[in-house]
Amino acid sequence: MTASIDAHVRLDTHPTHPSAVQAVLTGTQARVASMALEAAGWSVTTTGVLVLARIDHEEPYWAADAAQNLIAEGITVEITPRLQEAIDEEWT
Repeated sequence: MTASIDAHVRLDTHPTHPSAVQAVLTGTQARVASMALEAAGWSVTTTGVLVLARIDHEEPYWAADAAQNLIAEGITVEITPRLQEAIDEEWT
């Protein structure tokens, strides 16, 4: 069993760029989640906020992949209903 990490990641569609995905990180160990997302191609926009924008517009797929990887590392992930709908629409 993976130890729990004090980090919470909320994934949602970006508020002004609907094809992009935004991750808001909180918790005392949020830097662990930030490093994992940065390694997967996410860009830091401000402290505790990262964005994934791709030219192929496959952000929902890669956001779901990132969520699975973070959860496997013991990080709590929340996917908003709006993003979950985009994930389901694009990849089912």
